[in-house]
Amino acid sequence: MTTSQRRGRKEMLTETLARHICRMIENMPDAGIPVTWANVIAHSKKRFGHGFNRQILGQKEWNGRKLIAETFSEAKDIQRRMKKDTAPKYATSSRIILQKRIADLEAKILTLREELETERARKIDALDVVLNTRIDIRRLFEKGIKGLG
Repeated sequence: MTTSQRRGRKEMLTETLARHICRMIENMPDAGIPVTWANVIAHSKKRFGHGFNRQILGQKEWNGRKLIAETFSEAKDIQRRMKKDTAPKYATSSRIILQKRIADLEAKILTLREELETERARKIDALDVVLNTRIDIRRLFEKGIKGLG
């Protein structure tokens, strides 16, 4: 029986959707979202509109591979490693020292974000100037565009 002759409901969990779900699962540890099947189900329902159950997500195979289950296991391992790495080096470290370290890192993140935003704004302004210039683009390239580098 060919795929066009099959009866019943259309397949909801396609390989393309599974790859999108895998990408979402891979990003969960970096985003600080706990890697659990409940979270995978909830986020896939919210993001893709389908609330597949754990059995479908974990057992469905493409080309002999359980893509979502493999990605889930890898993300779970990464989450464990990250948790172990972020644990304090010394169990006896005082809370004040750890809080100071967190505050320093948060301040560094804020300054880097500000630098990123200013650089992004500068690049967009430079691109806007080029796009809104009424001069022939070939002449601009002959002269060499300055300020975009």
